[in-house]
Amino acid sequence: MDWSEYKKLCDQPDYWSHWMLSQCLQLIAHPESPDLVAAMQQALASQPLDRPNDHKGPQSTFMYHLPLSLALSERLLTQIQHAQNGNKTTAATQARGLGGFVAACQELVQFRQVEAAANTRAETTTHA
Repeated sequence: MDWSEYKKLCDQPDYWSHWMLSQCLQLIAHPESPDLVAAMQQALASQPLDRPNDHKGPQSTFMYHLPLSLALSERLLTQIQHAQNGNKTTAATQARGLGGFVAACQELVQFRQVEAAANTRAETTTHA
């Protein structure tokens, strides 16, 4: 894969780094969201995005597709906002806070909302 294609995919709201996924798993309330936790763990267990041959980053920089549904994306956003509001962090996010996490979750929710609206329009057109 070349760098331009790699960067294009990495900029999509549903591609997250190993580091980001790992931090979110530490932040969300596991007993409250077993299906969300399972979906995020499944994303981490999947094959990462192919990297350009000269990619030198560690595993924490590997990018994974996060195919959460709209409902799970909304639940993730709620959980991360709850963590931020409660000043909950991980050792790795303590200095920087969770603002970037909230923004990434909001982008994912918006992405899924647009996707859902497009699917609804397509179904309406097909059945008309």
